[in-house]
Amino acid sequence: MTPNDKRQYSPQMIEDASAWVKLCRAQLAVSARIFRRLPAKTSLAQFAVLEALDYLGPMYQREISEKILKSTGNVTVVVDALERAGLAVRQRSQEDRRKMVVNITDKGRRWLYEILPVYTQALAEEFAVLTSEEKVELGRLCRILGYGARVGTDDVGDDVAGGEG
Repeated sequence: MTPNDKRQYSPQMIEDASAWVKLCRAQLAVSARIFRRLPAKTSLAQFAVLEALDYLGPMYQREISEKILKSTGNVTVVVDALERAGLAVRQRSQEDRRKMVVNITDKGRRWLYEILPVYTQALAEEFAVLTSEEKVELGRLCRILGYGARVGTDDVGDDVAGGEG
């Protein structure tokens, strides 16, 4: 049997892989279409970091990475770019002088609020293909996958990565 021979995979494995590929492709396609609508030189990661800082307040880079589901290395690169642009600033933590806290600047907040209407409109247009019930179901299914447990059990919390689930 060759690696491409489907006989070596169970129907469940094929079904799981198919669902995974569809989920990933949908996320990548929607993200790409939203990204194209944002102003030039704007990345979704930059937007996500500034949005998290604006909504949740100053955070360590590790906390940011957990909230926006990016690696700490990726967040470092994004924060470096935001800092160079004057949109975010790193400051020494008062609780632990070894750590740096990232905060959004006034310029960063203005930039975010300029982009937010474009972003929310793009999201609305992308999700317009779904009914309200389908959006609720999609959210429920994503929570199940995100937590690796069934909704309604003690294993599932109210949010994933800091956002409403």
